[in-house]
Amino acid sequence: MDDENDSIDEQDYQLQLSRDIFKNPEDEEDDWLEIDEGHDGISEHRWTCPTNTTGSSDVSITYHLAFLAPGHGDSLWNSSRCIAEHFLHPERRADLLGTLLLENAQNESKFMWPPKTCLEFGAGAALPSLALLNGGAHRVVFTDRYVNEQTFDALKLSIEKNALAWGINEEEIRRRTAVAGHTWGEEIENLVNVVSAAETDDDADRSENENAKHVECLIASDCIYNPTYHAALLQSASALIEPCTGIFTVGYSLHGNVPTCDVERFFFVAEKEYG
Repeated sequence: MDDENDSIDEQDYQLQLSRDIFKNPEDEEDDWLEIDEGHDGISEHRWTCPTNTTGSSDVSITYHLAFLAPGHGDSLWNSSRCIAEHFLHPERRADLLGTLLLENAQNESKFMWPPKTCLEFGAGAALPSLALLNGGAHRVVFTDRYVNEQTFDALKLSIEKNALAWGINEEEIRRRTAVAGHTWGEEIENLVNVVSAAETDDDADRSENENAKHVECLIASDCIYNPTYHAALLQSASALIEPCTGIFTVGYSLHGNVPTCDVERFFFVAEKEYG
């Protein structure tokens, strides 16, 4: 009997240790739910958009963190919260994209909100992608570097649980989402194929989809803290973004690993080499 109790105590200790390892001080404002049953090393949390988005009810998003996620994908950083909030709230979205939306409207371009096709690099908790899914984006592609299946299990759990909460049926969620492994700058054509594989409802959409190999809304949240990978990220982004109306939203947190100017050089290089 003592052995059994010792075993339970050890399990509790391991659970608490897992919580402590996962815990980020920035996560304290989010609701910690639990380690997801049947998915060791995956924790479940809930984030509520701090600004009312519709005038009637707040938007809550359930997200999962994988202990073995690559980079800093086992934490939710402020940049993800910030992007998600700007996507969900019309006034903040106008602050973020207003000029681009106005120019597109004046040029009679095809860009509209919500975007037709979206893709997030280094998704991790994937809060911006989940916000886009909630906001009605037609197709959202969640990507991260492949290290192990746990990262992708966490992403799939987030999609499934939010779809259930938001009343999105299985057929629709299958049509509107995809999860893919991607290392920046490598095998980009494979990712292009994932983007263009969206199922369409009619022949007219299907004919348009033959050229739908570009993304209207790209996101990179907390992906530029290591300048070593800037060139590779830009290579992937430039190959995927819609040339005329595409938007690449990049949010970042300073990790203190390199000088701030080295992190922000990403934007200088992006403008200089890709326009």
